[in-house]
Amino acid sequence: MNPKTSLKKDKPYRALQQLFARHPIGAPDTDTFTEILKFYYEPEEAHLATHMTWDLEPEEVIAKRAGMSLDEASRLLTTMASKFFIRGIKRPDGVRVFRLLYILPGLYETPFVVRQPSPDLDRLGDLWERYFAEAQGREMHSGSIQLVRALPAIEASKDQVLPYEDAVQIVQKASFVNLLPCACRQAARNCDDPLDVCMVLSDEFRGGDVPGEAVLNPSQMVGAPPRVRQIPVDEAVEVLKQSAQAGLVHCTMNVKGDSWLICNCCRHACHGLRGITQLDIPHAVAPSSYWVTVDEDLCNGCSACVERCHVDAIEMNDNMVAEIDYERCLGCGVCTFVCAPEALRLEKRDDRIFTPATDAHELLVMLGASKGRPYPVHHHPHV
Repeated sequence: MNPKTSLKKDKPYRALQQLFARHPIGAPDTDTFTEILKFYYEPEEAHLATHMTWDLEPEEVIAKRAGMSLDEASRLLTTMASKFFIRGIKRPDGVRVFRLLYILPGLYETPFVVRQPSPDLDRLGDLWERYFAEAQGREMHSGSIQLVRALPAIEASKDQVLPYEDAVQIVQKASFVNLLPCACRQAARNCDDPLDVCMVLSDEFRGGDVPGEAVLNPSQMVGAPPRVRQIPVDEAVEVLKQSAQAGLVHCTMNVKGDSWLICNCCRHACHGLRGITQLDIPHAVAPSSYWVTVDEDLCNGCSACVERCHVDAIEMNDNMVAEIDYERCLGCGVCTFVCAPEALRLEKRDDRIFTPATDAHELLVMLGASKGRPYPVHHHPHV
């Protein structure tokens, strides 16, 4: 292909990349990210998406901003919403409103949740893996505020837990609990840890619980119905128990209030935990207000805890007694499940752990401030 023709075809994707780059979560400009965006959007869709925001707006406003007829914009918006790559709502007054999804959580996970495994999905996973290694991982963890934090395992032996650190209380207070397959493990395809263990707890990351009906054209949906099902609280608690027993780390948004999700994470695929191990960013994930302590008299030197720790925070000393690296320990407690002599226990940290935000919107504002990117992202003139 002629280089000039290639640049022209890539122009809407480069413009869309620049829009995502201005968001607090960020999206560095690389050829890999351009290829990722091509999976989600046709060129004319990318052009229209470039003129959208992360707030629900009427399609007339989006069309005018993009310099496009309402009929054409309406057609494209319906197509993108039917693929779940943007969100569309037809309000009770008949007005259709649309917004972009965040890069993560949002755009990254969606294909792995709404589509069945396929060679195309594997290729997308490979692209996201490459992008994480070359740029996205460090961008995600570049601010002074962490996007996610660890929760203490629900069955680990520990002192009294604050409500916003209690996974059971979090799911009990949730608007709903939707169970879905882990996008990270599907993208990486490098472990056999449990798959159907991630939970969405509210519509906040998609713009909140908005009156109206979803804009969806069934004929434009790709593949089978989304691989998501709503579950009762008791089933959610059982999933948390099984995840902890499997050695997975409960992670949630770094907020005290309404959390969007609980993921059950592994070191092989999770973008948060791999920030610590693969990218050597010790504080990529905020720890819980606990850490693991060792009863040296009980430790039998089996080193099972070393293998269980997802962030390499435990090693055996010369006397074959477990030692904890408290700069890396997440206070998740999954190591305690494999300690036969019960030498490990979660205890409150000596230093205070600060959970910065009351809700996810405030978290994004703080994250944006730490990166020099105001949020909301005001990048369009009002029309």
